[in-house]
Parts: sequence; structure tokens; C-alpha cells
Amino acid sequence: MPVVAHISDLHFGRTDTTVVEALLGDLARQRPDLVIVSGDLTQRARTRQFAEARDFLDRLPAPALVVPGNHDIAPLYRPLNRLFRPRAKFERHLPGHADWPLWHDDKLVAVGLDSTRPLRWKSGKLRSRHLERVEEVLAAAPASACKVAFLHHPPRTAQAGHPYDALAERGIDLILTGHAHRAHMEIISGPHEHSCILLQASTACSTRLREDANGYGLIHVDMPWIEVNVRGWSGEAFHPVHRQRFLKQDGCWRMAGQP
Repeated sequence: MPVVAHISDLHFGRTDTTVVEALLGDLARQRPDLVIVSGDLTQRARTRQFAEARDFLDRLPAPALVVPGNHDIAPLYRPLNRLFRPRAKFERHLPGHADWPLWHDDKLVAVGLDSTRPLRWKSGKLRSRHLERVEEVLAAAPASACKVAFLHHPPRTAQAGHPYDALAERGIDLILTGHAHRAHMEIISGPHEHSCILLQASTACSTRLREDANGYGLIHVDMPWIEVNVRGWSGEAFHPVHRQRFLKQDGCWRMAGQP
């Protein structure tokens, strides 16, 4: 049974060292097979912040897949870099995490999609090239595998582009996002009787808190079941906050216990 840790919005440059160390310790105890980071590893895309993010990734207890968030591309006060080389620092300081991150085995297929928009500060976008990449990856995926897409922006912050139910229509089971610094889960239904699960993580270790405390998701995959355990920071340790099971039947996902 694959176990995936989903973390997001680390914001190195605005982190609490105590929470960072506790997060690494909790991940080591949970022993995930894969860690997915859905963007905003840095606060202002500065060299030192990328160095801290790289050190964090190197200390993770499992392989990591990473996509950038809007805070990881060249800032607005450097307009030429923002326009012509928006991801240059991300690519230079996080080698191996650029382009199209991918995990592929018999039970789990995960593909990263860069939803950042250099001409916008906060909003994201699902482009045609993302859907083409998903189609390419899923064409080679085992039918029984859980198919995951991860990107920084959740649907309600996306502007223009394709609706996220297009991912469900192409066979994605699970979408992982961040950006809003709030844990959230729901079912996204497509127009042709397909659906997928949307899981949104709160900020993992940043002091930039909103509605939720620091936290992350621990996802147990045993198709056609997925169990999500949200773990949150109590001020002393990460602990279980919420548990939800999902079941896939006839191409559609539902929360366990619901008709």
C-alpha cells in the first residue's frame, strides 16, 4: 500500500525552525514512500531561501516530487527576469525538480503540473499542455494504479484556462494543491460521470498562517480506496487532526459512508 506525504507552502524565509524540525521528525516516523511538495518552497525566490529548501528536501525520508508556486518564480520587482526567465532560480537551485516531475510504478502514478503564471502574482492556470502531458503519462499507466496530478493552485484561484474537472475526465483520481494555506478536501465531478478527489494542504512550516495551523496530508492508497489523514501542529508536535476515506465505484469517487 503506497503512502504519500503531501506538503505545501513551506515558504523558507518565513519559517519556524521548531516546526521545520518537528515536521522532518514526524515524516521520518510516518515513513512515506513518496513526498509531494505542491509549491511555494520559498518566500521571495531568493538564493538563500532556495538553499534552505534544498537542504530540507535532502533531509526528507523518501523521494520528493516538487512543482513551483507563485512565490518560487522571479519577483515582480525584477520584471525582466519575471518575463523572460521566471523559473531560472528554481531550476538552478533545485536541479532534478524542474520540467515535468513524475513518479511511475504499478500502484501509483503521479505527475506534476506547473500552474504558475509569470504575468500574474497569485492566480494559476491549467493549460492545454498540462492536459496533453497528463494524457501522455496516463496512456502508459497501469489501469489499476492510482493516478495523481499535483500543482500549486486550487481550482477557485485559477483564472481562465481549463477547469480542473478536465483532469477527472482524463482519468486522474487525485489532485493535490496548496496556495490557500488551508486544509480542504472535496470531490470534483466531471461532465461525463467521472470524478476525482481534490486535496488541499495547509502551510507545512511557515509562520504565514491563515485559518489553519501548520499541517500536511498523509495519503494511504489501496485502490479502489484512498485514506487521507490530515496531521496538524499542536504547538508541540504533529498529531492526527482529521481522517477521511474515499471509495471509487464505476469511475466515480465518493466519501466513504455517503450514498
